[in-house]
Amino acid sequence: MSQPPIGLAALAARLRHDLDLLQYPPNDWVKPRRAGDGKPIVDVVIVGAGMCGLAACFALRRAGIFNIRIIDGGEPGREGPWVTYARMETLRSPKHLAGPALGMPNLTFRAWYEASRGLDAWEALGRIPTDIWMDYLIWYRDVLEIPVENETHLERLDPAAHGFDLQVNGPSGAETIAARRVILATGREGMARPRVPAPLSGFLGPKCRHSSEDIDFEAMAGKSVAVIGMSASAVDNAASALEAGAARVHVIVRAPEVPRINKMKSTNYPGFTHGFPSLPTEARLDLLSYVFRYRVAPPRDSVRRVWRHRNVALHLDAEVTDARWSGEQIVLTAGAETLTLDHVILGTGFFIDVAAPEETRGFADAIATFRHGVDNADGRFLEEFLDFPDLGPAFEFRERAPGAAPFLNALHNFTFAATVSHGNVSGDIPCVSDGADRLARGIAAEIFNEDFPAHLADLHAHAEAELLGDEIPENDAWSPPLE
Repeated sequence: MSQPPIGLAALAARLRHDLDLLQYPPNDWVKPRRAGDGKPIVDVVIVGAGMCGLAACFALRRAGIFNIRIIDGGEPGREGPWVTYARMETLRSPKHLAGPALGMPNLTFRAWYEASRGLDAWEALGRIPTDIWMDYLIWYRDVLEIPVENETHLERLDPAAHGFDLQVNGPSGAETIAARRVILATGREGMARPRVPAPLSGFLGPKCRHSSEDIDFEAMAGKSVAVIGMSASAVDNAASALEAGAARVHVIVRAPEVPRINKMKSTNYPGFTHGFPSLPTEARLDLLSYVFRYRVAPPRDSVRRVWRHRNVALHLDAEVTDARWSGEQIVLTAGAETLTLDHVILGTGFFIDVAAPEETRGFADAIATFRHGVDNADGRFLEEFLDFPDLGPAFEFRERAPGAAPFLNALHNFTFAATVSHGNVSGDIPCVSDGADRLARGIAAEIFNEDFPAHLADLHAHAEAELLGDEIPENDAWSPPLE
């Protein structure tokens, strides 16, 4: 017999009880600080309230750090890519993964789904619909009472004696936030530039969009459209154009074959997650170069979503070598073919660039990347991985030249740009809890060490008596002496 769902109120009560059993919230042990002008300093500011930002905030709180602000430029319920430019119908990740739950069973997607829809619905669920995943993240934020400041944009990040001053602009106007530490949880594109084929570099605009941009698919009805790439994003955008009524969609792929395997899927186990950061740099670069040269298969459901349409054409071994305008249309040369198109969508992904974000551009030259310490004259490693930042154990940026930019220790990158340093723990669902826990533990250790003299003074001053002096009536020798 099927059981009715218990409801989200009952699930929230279960979660609160779980947290009570684990002594959450712990004591706030961090010493308050003030800036030179007397203004209170926020211990950690998290920029970005998508999945990674929320998980980072919960992990910090579990580590006893509560003086946190978390800001996001999006409207409430539109944080991250899930209902903005992630145009897939369902997630690639299997439904059973724990995601950002940080070891709390009643915080998992499954617990939320069963509580709201019932066990039968869970059993019947295949892949997780993208909008349903966003609903879960909204609940996650609400049930943990994470106070996201929406529609608040980071305008500038200035190094300061206490860490950083953040110039932000939100619904209440402009503000300067003094922060001891800053976490950039700004998504896959947060420290990256869109990858644009050279012949199309001058075409970006209404007729040529990157897949991460707002795209007017309705304008493609009855039109000829090209999608460049065979990534998950490319395939999902091709499907969106077809479903909007495009007359024909050309999927243009530089490679000679369609990839069928996702090698990174085989790395989702604790040994890899915990061991990858301790591998030698060359071993990490070798592994990632192999995976990305092998290429990652797009999701099966997304591919089937495209090829259930008849008006789609696949062009393999078709690198884009030329583009020109012909009136309002773009004439594209790809491989041996020339196509006349009304719209072009670039499903070509991103390349990491520490100078891409406005907030880091002023000191990007001081940030260490793998290009500064790795010899790749023989082309052994995929060149683009050398531009990833070389991060420390708490995801903190490091200086290219020792002593030149010590403030970088207070800036933490919890995005896909951490992949070469930490593995795939700061962007995708499978291991985000491990990444958030690693980040929070690292920040807690750094803050403790910075304030160690004050904590040592507290230890010396601690005088809470366990014995009161009446436990052994005939004894007068107590340390410290009885008053």
